[in-house]
Amino acid sequence: MPRGGAAFWGAGMAGNVAQKIFRKTLVVAALFSSCSIAVTPVWAAGQTEIIQANRYPYYVEFRAAVDGVYGHSYIAYGRLDALGRPATVIYADIHPIGGFTSMVLGHFSAMKASTNPEKETLGHKLSSRFRQPLTAAEYNRLNSVIASIRAARHSWSVLAYNCNDFVADVARGMGMRTPMTLALPYAFIPTLQAMNERTLRSLPALREAP
Repeated sequence: MPRGGAAFWGAGMAGNVAQKIFRKTLVVAALFSSCSIAVTPVWAAGQTEIIQANRYPYYVEFRAAVDGVYGHSYIAYGRLDALGRPATVIYADIHPIGGFTSMVLGHFSAMKASTNPEKETLGHKLSSRFRQPLTAAEYNRLNSVIASIRAARHSWSVLAYNCNDFVADVARGMGMRTPMTLALPYAFIPTLQAMNERTLRSLPALREAP
């Protein structure tokens, strides 16, 4: 091959190699960039969770349990961990003392009641639930509201003061709007949530409260 042709061929080869290296560099840079974009939101989300959890270290959760035809409403509340997950849980409700017999008689007259949920109740499957994160001041207020309701020593009655009435008193004490309490808990809790949707705060539901 003539010397000039060899030089031209060599220059062409060098150009091709340079182009391939440049293309690969662009691909690697693009991959690195896409990975950076993908990772950043995850990191930022984690930081946001921690900031939110620090701002709202407590919670209250409104629940409807599957319990026969009527169902049962009650609340769970406690402290959140650094990632906004329930770290502790306390329960409160109102129900008649004396089991099924008192439940039946409670349709006609007021029955002696307890505001500490029975273990059996806590084992029931939930039909609905929603959680409101709380500041330390709001959590102190919640405890005061519950203590005040308990101090009133309400009797339990289907028509006069049932589980929905207890939950509604707690919700009103926390500044929430409440629906009529003469409804099944299956409908009462979702309606309570819907009525307060605009004021409910959102934290990552990484783990449900037990």
